[in-house]
Amino acid sequence: MEDGDLIYVDFDVWVMPEDEDEEPMLFRTTDEEKAKEEEIYEEDETYGPQPVLLGKGNLTEGFEESLMDKEVGDEGSVEVPPEKGIGMRDPDNIELFSMREMRRRDIEPVEGKEVEIDNRRGTIIQATAGRVRIDFNHPLAGKTLKYDYEITEKPETTEEKAEAILTLDYQEADFKIEETDDGLDIVLPEQCKYDQGWFAMKYRVVGDLRETLDLTSIRFIEEYVQEEEEEIEEEFEDLDEEELLEEEEDEEEDEEEE
Repeated sequence: MEDGDLIYVDFDVWVMPEDEDEEPMLFRTTDEEKAKEEEIYEEDETYGPQPVLLGKGNLTEGFEESLMDKEVGDEGSVEVPPEKGIGMRDPDNIELFSMREMRRRDIEPVEGKEVEIDNRRGTIIQATAGRVRIDFNHPLAGKTLKYDYEITEKPETTEEKAEAILTLDYQEADFKIEETDDGLDIVLPEQCKYDQGWFAMKYRVVGDLRETLDLTSIRFIEEYVQEEEEEIEEEFEDLDEEELLEEEEDEEEDEEEE
């Protein structure tokens, strides 16, 4: 593998303990069953092999380095120190807030609770009568991580690579992708039409598609179908002539009774 390669990877991320007598803790996995067993399952999480674009900073430095000399089907395990992982903890990222400020933001100050303040996610590490201490460091900052992984696939066709990039930059969705003479036509699924997340990530998708696939033209197509009219037409098509006659006779009898 080399910079710019698109691959799919299955992996487990373990947090290694500082005390040798303790067991590693599973922080993330692409295995749905394992996530349930370890009680870290998230309904909104996408499980299964994840797309990775090497050389783009999508992975920790140590994990990405381990993938570079591997091929599809290879498995491996690597321990990544903080300086090649998430980084070291920064004391400046621990801040104090008043209880009054917590009430203004409608935040219940409970130790261990994750909160979001000014678009920064943090964890309450101390709550006293008048002050709340919040740690905005990444939960894995300062931790040694162990990655167990398997490279499962390397997309080859233009459509396969485009699908991987769309999943990586946005999420897995029912995109319809067609290669054209000068680029790609991508029909957007219904969810993209109203999702602010898609609007925010669209230009990143375009940049990665152009850089990875060397495309001249990329067209995103939105389709709006009058479903109600089609459903009515389908209902009438499903009724045979005899049923239609019976319905008309029933309507005439109702009118005579009135």
